[in-house]
Amino acid sequence: MDAALATVDFCSLIDLAVYALRQPLDAAPATLRPEVKDGRKYCSLVRNDYEVLYVHDMDPRHASLRNDGAVVDLGGVKAYQLETRREGRVDGCAITVPLSFQRAVKFEIGLGSRSKDCELLRDFATAGAAKLPRDLVYPLDGQDNARVGACANWVSNSKGENCDPAVGAQVPMGAELILAAGAADPNVECAVFRDAVKKTFGPDFEPIATPSSCYFVEPLHRLQIEAGATANGGAPGEWLADPSRTFKDHQQTSFSGNPGVAFRSKDDRKFSLYVSPLGNLDARGHVRLTISPEQERGIDDWDRSKVVSAVDVARVRAVMELAMATHFRTAR
Repeated sequence: MDAALATVDFCSLIDLAVYALRQPLDAAPATLRPEVKDGRKYCSLVRNDYEVLYVHDMDPRHASLRNDGAVVDLGGVKAYQLETRREGRVDGCAITVPLSFQRAVKFEIGLGSRSKDCELLRDFATAGAAKLPRDLVYPLDGQDNARVGACANWVSNSKGENCDPAVGAQVPMGAELILAAGAADPNVECAVFRDAVKKTFGPDFEPIATPSSCYFVEPLHRLQIEAGATANGGAPGEWLADPSRTFKDHQQTSFSGNPGVAFRSKDDRKFSLYVSPLGNLDARGHVRLTISPEQERGIDDWDRSKVVSAVDVARVRAVMELAMATHFRTAR
């Protein structure tokens, strides 16, 4: 990969014919400026000493962030597009073309561009991607990172090495056995909630298993649900007491006859439910759900208020009620 990239002229990836087609007739002429920044190739299209756009070799440390972008088709080449919005308007755009699990070429709108929209940048990125060797880029359905299946939809900066699509697991009978099984296998935690989430939130939400939790994720990244049923976790009463006042809006509640606690994060970005299937808020172990709105894939909106809506609170309560009624009806 390093040898292949070493032969790429990054200025050749900026097509001046595209610039000529997309600019007004009175636009000043533009020139290409090659540079090396932090040891990586960089080339900018410059007009009146301002960058119209630029293309650069991405630092491998940022590979996990490509997943924030929406997948776009650059003439058969897979890429990720991220549009920035501020104060109700489009303020910038970036398109990342993956070359490996870690390496990528990125096209970005510069401060000197008259237009900040992604349509303009896509024209440049499509022309540039066509100039990269076919063995460097990925087809639209190519696997360009270590995230398998639904793990690609997990909102996390992880490379995916600690995530697996959830597999079917048997939910045992009885609260204590379920909590013990959930503590040993996150796939059991997913199984406790799988049907309830699908019924309430729809089929786009798929379960993934991580060492600490089950998550239900969806392709647009608008919403994410963390789910758990474990004997290892603390007692629900600990969150109700909350001596450090980490959360707010604490409320004692119940689901299918099981006592529980509801609360929010102080910034309103998360809403959580912790329930005791053992009939005692002070008993160790719990069944939990946490819902959080996330940055929509492909859109970096600085002004969007990412708070949990009343509709989603009602939905996550319905999920908990259904899961508790389904799996925790037996005598304790």
